[in-house]
Amino acid sequence: MSNSLIINIRQQLHWYQRFFSDSSTALMWGMWLYLWRPLVVITGAHAFSKQPFLVHFVTKISPMTMGYIIVSVMCGALALLLWTLLPARRIIPSPQKDLADYAAHFQLPEQEITAGRAANICTVHHDAYGRVIGIQPQQA
Repeated sequence: MSNSLIINIRQQLHWYQRFFSDSSTALMWGMWLYLWRPLVVITGAHAFSKQPFLVHFVTKISPMTMGYIIVSVMCGALALLLWTLLPARRIIPSPQKDLADYAAHFQLPEQEITAGRAANICTVHHDAYGRVIGIQPQQA
């Protein structure tokens, strides 16, 4: 079990629920890309039809420049892969406290704490400094 804060219960879903989730996600991504289509068509068509030097520039990239582009893309991908291997700060759960720990902290008998937990209504008595000095369960 991982200590991730992201709740992932995908394995507990039925196949049709996963299919619906995947297909609706793909549909929403498709709609998002479709909304960008006019801007891409206008800028792309305008750039290549009105400015032929861009076509010349794109088709005439030197092999050395293309090598630099490929190396930079590969180095970026490698850096991102190595980034995932870095240890992340994990949440360290505090140790579970039991009844004896609470009794020692409040300096109360364990029976009094157990009776207070079991009661629907209880009165907690405090001293002048706000420390708990007693728990009195009431019968409902």
